[in-house]
Amino acid sequence: MSTDLPAGTSGAFQEPPRPPGPFLPPPAAPVQSRRATGRVSRTGGYVLALAVHLLAPAFLLTGVYLVTRLTIGGILFGLVVLDLAWLLRPRPAPFPAFAVPLAREDAPHLYALVDRVGEELGAPRTDLVAVSGAVNASFRTYGWRRSRLVEIGYPLWLILTPQERVALLAHEMAHSRNGDARHGLVAGSALHSLHELRVVTGFEWHPGDGLSALVTQCLLAILGVPVRGLIFLLELLLNRSSQHAEYRADEMQAQVAGSAAAASLLDVLTTRTRSVEGFLASSAVAVGTGNLWTALRSHVDAVADTELERHRKSARLEKTGVDTTHPPTYLRMQRVLALPYPVPRVSAAGSEQIEGELDKAAGRVARRLREDAQSVRYR
Repeated sequence: MSTDLPAGTSGAFQEPPRPPGPFLPPPAAPVQSRRATGRVSRTGGYVLALAVHLLAPAFLLTGVYLVTRLTIGGILFGLVVLDLAWLLRPRPAPFPAFAVPLAREDAPHLYALVDRVGEELGAPRTDLVAVSGAVNASFRTYGWRRSRLVEIGYPLWLILTPQERVALLAHEMAHSRNGDARHGLVAGSALHSLHELRVVTGFEWHPGDGLSALVTQCLLAILGVPVRGLIFLLELLLNRSSQHAEYRADEMQAQVAGSAAAASLLDVLTTRTRSVEGFLASSAVAVGTGNLWTALRSHVDAVADTELERHRKSARLEKTGVDTTHPPTYLRMQRVLALPYPVPRVSAAGSEQIEGELDKAAGRVARRLREDAQSVRYR
């Protein structure tokens, strides 16, 4: 199998030594034992998620009982408990904040590519594509109808080659059918509710807010301790499912986009995205007057190969992943390169037309990023 990367691939990525066959981390226990452990942890995650969903009606009944006792303490505590019931109510994930939706009629070539990728994956039809300022991409469902959304972070999209973009879409859309419990209705909505409650119970006090505000924030922070504990435990129980789902999504994206493009995309996530994040966090974004995306591309292109290689070595030593739900990226790269998919099933045809379709949304995202940077700078 040829492992030459496509022409124009970002960076000086070189294939790491291959293991003899599809790579997975060395098993610490027999396969049957690991599968049994995975089933137990996944089941435990679902049980805990259901318990989280039961907290809302429990708080509701408790709050009503306390309020109807018609005592000052009962009414005060009852209102607090009712507020908790409202915050923990089951709800679908919302449409991502600050993302710009793209209708099918406004981006026919992009949707044609998304549909081709979905057909190869056997994934459900994507309902909507949105563009955001994240250095990332994601697949999610939102709303009560659980509409399927692919979110493209334009700063990441901009620095990828056309075939790497196909790999990016394939990886994210693979999450619609790779068994990741975190994307499911039960566990996903439980995590969403807990994260909303964590935001509310965060400690945010400033010296000018006064003593009463300090007491309130301290009480909220104390209340937030079990919330954070539940989040940690639920994510820990779902971790094995998430790790397996990432490996499965990697394999599915390699089938669609080719092993070389899949590995090259992972290399970009390890190396060049750090330069993108640094650029977007700099004051140049707030004060710049030129085209933000042209400046970003020039900045990333100017990064020396020695700096990229330093990031690769650092990622291997630190066993770095995209986040805590992802296996170490260098292990994913090794496994992808060992897969027998040298020829992509979906090509990057129509990439120039897609760029034109994204221009308007990208402009809106750039204005939002500059406005946010300016507000932080002059706060």
